[in-house]
Amino acid sequence: MKKISKLISLILCLSLLCPTVAYAAETKQTTDSPNMKDILIDSTDDHFIVVSIPESEAESYQKRLESDPEFRENEIQQALGGTSADSRALPPGHIEYQSYMYKRDIKAAVDAASGSGTFDKWLTGLGWTVTGASIAKLIKLSKRDNIFMLSADILRTLAQWAQQEREAWWKEAYKDIINGTISAVRYTIVQNTTEYPKIWRVFERI
Repeated sequence: MKKISKLISLILCLSLLCPTVAYAAETKQTTDSPNMKDILIDSTDDHFIVVSIPESEAESYQKRLESDPEFRENEIQQALGGTSADSRALPPGHIEYQSYMYKRDIKAAVDAASGSGTFDKWLTGLGWTVTGASIAKLIKLSKRDNIFMLSADILRTLAQWAQQEREAWWKEAYKDIINGTISAVRYTIVQNTTEYPKIWRVFERI
């Protein structure tokens, strides 16, 4: 019986450590790459893609994106891994990290900040249907400074990546997740070294 109890305790400890380890890896990657520049290469209702490349390559890369539509489209498709949202596999290359933001994660973040039951009380007060305008109250209940900070905390990343996209994009994502229109926002980091060290950061509504 004691052995079983110890095993359960060990499993619980490991489950708590996993998000921290992932976040530490994300932070280490950023601090270990001081000469990288972030460029937003694509933004749609369904996703946005940020590429991090060496500063020495940034200017020429940006110019090529602007002058060569075929190159830009190829970069987007490489990051996404395909054209069909229904059948798309994970992006090619070495996937360094992946996380999700589900309704339960939003609820957990709010309840942890403002007390158990806070999220359900907020949702009940809205008649169980969330609008974009009501997300502001949710952010206050999460006790984060803004929607980017809350998103970054839930996805275990840094706010600098989340805020590459408009606030309206995130508000719509929260609304649709809570209302059940989509399941989650997925965040994926893909390492690619075919041309030069390059990191794609893909945020997707799924």
